[in-house]
Amino acid sequence: MFINSVVLRMLSKVKNLIYLASSLLAFYHTAAQADYALGCKDPAYLGYVEQRFIALEAKDRRSYEQTRQNYELTVKNGANAYRTIASLTRHLFYSAQFDPLNDVAANIDLLFEHADAMSVEQQIAGDVFDNFSTETHAVGIARAWLAYRLGNEEAAFKALFASLETANSALLGAFGPDFSLVRQLYRDGHVEPVVDYIENTASFWTGKRPDALRKAWLTMIRAGCLIQFDSVDTIKAAELGLY
Repeated sequence: MFINSVVLRMLSKVKNLIYLASSLLAFYHTAAQADYALGCKDPAYLGYVEQRFIALEAKDRRSYEQTRQNYELTVKNGANAYRTIASLTRHLFYSAQFDPLNDVAANIDLLFEHADAMSVEQQIAGDVFDNFSTETHAVGIARAWLAYRLGNEEAAFKALFASLETANSALLGAFGPDFSLVRQLYRDGHVEPVVDYIENTASFWTGKRPDALRKAWLTMIRAGCLIQFDSVDTIKAAELGLY
């Protein structure tokens, strides 16, 4: 319990620092840049977002390679169960986007195999600390990506919402859920499930920064804007003159 309280206090401080940095950055950008004269349809904004999509995909592809290598290294070095599961969990978010479909399914099964191999004491300890919420979320996101890539949109939306069913999640509450699939869904025109996902995050992802991001995203959706689903969207919403 002492360790849990220390971790939660540290996470709270990290959240505050992130929000402060975001606020300062927002002030700088608002002061330094002119608003987009044509709003969401401004060619400058559309070009900016398209470049951001390219950059975000490149970043995810780099993370795919890094997390794959890290997982392989943990297995090779015989790391403890927690570290192995955490390493594969991080990789699963990117594997779901870029690996062949059979490999994605295999990685999901592998994560459960690692969990099943844990001792009862290890499983109880992990459950008490964070209810294995990050792992649950990663599996849900991976299943959603898998279904969506297979063309089963209904199953994808169901898995996406299931990924948020994480009670008492300190980590997700501090850093928020994954938005990679949400970004793709919105680009493909699936507005309703994206809105539902954003609204459902309010049950565990709380504070000034998450509230500001949800407000920006929902406002931009109502205005029909392209969205990158990144922390900078609070700045862009203001530059677009949406509030």
